[in-house]
Amino acid sequence: MKILAVDTSTSAATAAIMEDGRLISEYILNVSRAHSQKIMGIIDDLFRKSGIKPSEIDLYACSAGPGSFTGLRIGAAVIKGMAQTFEKPIAWVPTLDALAYNLYNCTGLVCPMLDAQRSMVYSSLYSWEKGRLVKLEDLRVILIEDIIKLIKEKAAPVTFLGDGVLLFEENLKNGLEEYCVAPADSLLPRASSCARIAMEMYEKGSVDTYNSFKLTYIRKSQAEVEYEKKQSIKLQDMSPEDIDQVFEIENLSFSAPWSRESFESELSQNSLARYIVAKVDGNVAAYGGMWIVLDEAHITNIAVHPDYRGRKIGEKLVRALLQTAKDSEAARITLEVRASNDTARKLYKKLGFEDNGIRKGYYADTGEDAVIMWKELT
Repeated sequence: MKILAVDTSTSAATAAIMEDGRLISEYILNVSRAHSQKIMGIIDDLFRKSGIKPSEIDLYACSAGPGSFTGLRIGAAVIKGMAQTFEKPIAWVPTLDALAYNLYNCTGLVCPMLDAQRSMVYSSLYSWEKGRLVKLEDLRVILIEDIIKLIKEKAAPVTFLGDGVLLFEENLKNGLEEYCVAPADSLLPRASSCARIAMEMYEKGSVDTYNSFKLTYIRKSQAEVEYEKKQSIKLQDMSPEDIDQVFEIENLSFSAPWSRESFESELSQNSLARYIVAKVDGNVAAYGGMWIVLDEAHITNIAVHPDYRGRKIGEKLVRALLQTAKDSEAARITLEVRASNDTARKLYKKLGFEDNGIRKGYYADTGEDAVIMWKELT
């Protein structure tokens, strides 16, 4: 069996080809360039130098998170595209599991830590038992101080790895008397580890098709957290349970509404999509959605239920989408709006959007033009 694995969850882009458990080739590039500029070149180089064709790959594997939102999406888009083209299965490998696998059969505890921003890390705790990786503590976002407290309670040798080690080196030195740090070649994710776990997943039947995947997000965006603290409305990711109310708002708001199936597909099959709902007393008052492709976000829908208009819920929702796009490392955001929709255009300009062109006859129901609006996020 030939496996192509990719990991773009951190600053390092890595890809590997493995055949029947034997590593054929592995590439790691940790330089200050966007993954969108690195990963396809890395994969192309792997194929050329190994003599293996993309069509010969039996299983594609990709780091599924947690990690950099943008980085994960880039890796997922590449792997999904190739798997769809060649009609092959995909193994979506938990990032921290693969990182812990770098330290195969390590004695004591293994604690991978990835930067989660705002002085926090994504982390789990593992040990090796008879050649099997065992998860002792589940995936979480946690303060470094709490990691140190947990390790002290375990009272066992521990080895740290991941980019969180570099960020919190002083905290570890001050908080723990003894610990180890993985060597440089094992500190960051390696696609070869991702491939080995993918092979185990395949043997257990735990693989998917290209359209049955969602990345692993283990916390809400900062936008949702801040607004939940400050507002009477609650902002959260849209769930399948919200679709009935969202579909009602869609039909009340647009003459050419999306179908219910479109929203279901966005939530279940589109890993590039992020949808947020605004709830008042448990009811969906508004919703908004966007696609984040590489470093650009595009707002697809925004609508407020007629009963809740005039309460600035739409503005709060747009601000939440903007913050979510920033948290996902998007550099810019775009949208289209009807030329006659003065209220919406004024709101977008208030929030920093600028007119950037016209799409003639864009709206099929009336033939009306769409104004393209654009905002830089950096």
